[in-house]
Amino acid sequence: MKRLFCLSLALLLIPCLACAEFSESSVVYDPALAQRALQIAELAYTPAIQEAVLSLDGFVKRGDYNAVRAAGDKRHVAAYAVYDKALDGGGTAVVIAIRGTGEGEWPLNLELMPSGNYDLDYAENFWLAAEDVLAAQADYLDALDGPVFLVTGHSRGAGVANILGARLTDRFGAENVFAYTFAAPRTVRGDYPAYENIFNVINPADIVTLLPLPQWGFERYGVDRILPVDDPELFAQAEAAYRARSDASGPFSALDSGTAKALTEVMAQLAATPADIAARRALAHPGLAEEGEDGMTPGEFFLLAFSDGLSFQGRPTGALARLTQAENDFTPLLAALQSALSDGNSLSAAHMPAVYGAWMTASEN
Repeated sequence: MKRLFCLSLALLLIPCLACAEFSESSVVYDPALAQRALQIAELAYTPAIQEAVLSLDGFVKRGDYNAVRAAGDKRHVAAYAVYDKALDGGGTAVVIAIRGTGEGEWPLNLELMPSGNYDLDYAENFWLAAEDVLAAQADYLDALDGPVFLVTGHSRGAGVANILGARLTDRFGAENVFAYTFAAPRTVRGDYPAYENIFNVINPADIVTLLPLPQWGFERYGVDRILPVDDPELFAQAEAAYRARSDASGPFSALDSGTAKALTEVMAQLAATPADIAARRALAHPGLAEEGEDGMTPGEFFLLAFSDGLSFQGRPTGALARLTQAENDFTPLLAALQSALSDGNSLSAAHMPAVYGAWMTASEN
């Protein structure tokens, strides 16, 4: 409770959003707006504080959507909030903040193509969630007078915000859509417009930003802003900035981009295509499991791993411990994970908003 109060107080003191345009240009990366967008995205996990912060800027909440997911609800939707305010010179400023993974949503993150069509040129799970926002807000969007948007999200929310930012750009023009995402998964593949008004702040040591696997051809709409986590001269500055943040929790991530890249290479050996995620592998030997034989799919492996907080420190426990009982197709990945995290690192630390904010501060000073 004390930490939550301190976080609330600190975020109430941050600079307000800019006026009608949020920034001078939607296609020019604005460090101050990026930090503000990150804070709004993080506050999607605490909506009451988010509303209090944005109310200081004059924004009125128009609604919370999909905030509570009923047991067994497997719809590909995301929790989000919509805020707006009338601008002095006319028009409406709109903030759409999409929440990251909530309770029961990890399986949805990993269900890449729920239709079963693995040839789609977008991550269908995130695409459906963005489509849900557009459908639910159709009347609201139609009624807006001269809107300018700030779209933001972290993690799962970033993946949805990336697609939503592109869809809103198609309709309202790049000059009226400011999209800032943080720790975004990969969302699209193939050919698509540049979308220079979408900025994806990426920690290259964050494994989430490398999923769906780049080996499958997936990238992101817009411009990736890669944080310089491999620069040893900036590490001390970033760690100091992290310690100074009110939302810092746990150790500062010391992982580098090479570790994350190496892990994806081993993952790609296990699942060379998106369809391979559902292939049941034997636990008692390499290869596919026969009918009735004890096995696990790569999707089930990733779900167990990621829903456990992305923490692979020490030996695997629980259901993952079954994988160590014999040599099987999961053995190389387990070994790579244990090697990468042998110094007490955690994959989850590299994913946290506070780590993103600290590296943004260090790289912008």
